[in-house]
Amino acid sequence: MKKVFLTSTLLIFFVFGLCAQSNVDNERAKAFIEKAKGYAAQQEFESVAQYLQQAYDINPTLLDCNNTQLLGVAYYMMEESDSAIKFLELATQCEVKKEALAKIYIYLSDTYLETGNYIQAVKSSEKAISHTSNEKDKSILYEELANIHYDNKQGDKSIESMKKSVAHYLKYLALTEAEVMRGTVRNDALGIKYFNLTWFASSLGKDSVMLDAIVKSALCGNKDAIGYCNENKIAYKEAIIVGDTSDKAIEEVNALIKQAATLVEKGQYASAVSYLEKAHAINSTLFTGKTYHLMGLSYNMLSKYRKAIQYYERALQFDLNKKDLYFIYGTLADAYFKEKDLINASKNAERALYLSNSDDDVLECSLRLASIYSAQDDLESTIDSYQNAIRYYMKIHKITEAEVKRGNVKDKFLAETNMKLASLLNEIMRGDESDDHLIKAALTGNKNARDVLEKNKVKYK
Repeated sequence: MKKVFLTSTLLIFFVFGLCAQSNVDNERAKAFIEKAKGYAAQQEFESVAQYLQQAYDINPTLLDCNNTQLLGVAYYMMEESDSAIKFLELATQCEVKKEALAKIYIYLSDTYLETGNYIQAVKSSEKAISHTSNEKDKSILYEELANIHYDNKQGDKSIESMKKSVAHYLKYLALTEAEVMRGTVRNDALGIKYFNLTWFASSLGKDSVMLDAIVKSALCGNKDAIGYCNENKIAYKEAIIVGDTSDKAIEEVNALIKQAATLVEKGQYASAVSYLEKAHAINSTLFTGKTYHLMGLSYNMLSKYRKAIQYYERALQFDLNKKDLYFIYGTLADAYFKEKDLINASKNAERALYLSNSDDDVLECSLRLASIYSAQDDLESTIDSYQNAIRYYMKIHKITEAEVKRGNVKDKFLAETNMKLASLLNEIMRGDESDDHLIKAALTGNKNARDVLEKNKVKYK
């Protein structure tokens, strides 16, 4: 009986001891994970891998899917292929978000390629494509897949993949090859896509594919393609498919454009698009910058931003007055922003600011740029744009700094924008300036600003 009791007691102590040790180890592992996150923010991947691996060795279940993926990426950046593959493959088993899975498979494709495993590289690349919804991203991935096939002497597959890259880029631009062949498309990126297809076809002896691609590249305005065509006496302009040029067709096109303009004035944008597309199909060579402007405006008002971009970009190929250019660049910036193309959004927004005609225009442009820079995590430029917006808003409404500081101004815009600036400046450790805008936010009516100041017993009135 004593032996049984003693054995049971020892077993309990042993179990409790194990649990206590396990808890200690788990806490250590959690501390390692937190350290790894800190190093990840600084992109110190060796330290990330070191601490996450230690945590994994203690207790693999403590690494969630994000940390497993992070460990795989850290090993990828360190070019430790076997470990990268192990943890990236583990991440694919737990990740459910399609965008995240696409990124994991891109890393896996590159890593398998580094190890010479062509079959797995292709499979991973194809899985990345299948989990990608954005047409532009699909185009990029298909071009990478074309290069993988080419490097592994799979000529037909490389051309097939490059053709798919072009097709998805056309979808991204909301264009068709028929429009390219009408000679009305000018797009540098699309021209490069066709030129790259030309290169694949030429190196593999696919002459008919090469000729078709070089002509389309030239028609898109690619200078290398145009130079090649001129040197080799390829009359690419003769390939343009011209619409109906009969007097009856010209009369019909002009009538359709006139009807569309009337519909736009009435706000009937869907009907206007229908008339304009019909006119475009009959003979697009009759379209002017003003007509493409009208098409861009109609699609933009229907929230079809990719189509709006397509036609606004075409409008810019014509001579337009400063007022129209200001409107187009500003609307293009908004459309690119909606499409999450922040580089083109900022470029066009800056062009609109340069062409601004009034204080109201500058205010509008400054707020637009603040939103774009904020999305790019460019805090300094975001702050500059908001400060510029405040300056011009006060100028327009004839409000002085002295009036604000005396508490004589209650204004929603100033209250909200000063509060945004207080937060942004605090984030980049510009404390004095942050406090100044916090006080202005409180004085102009922001309740949150008042609460913060009163909580910290700061006198601002």
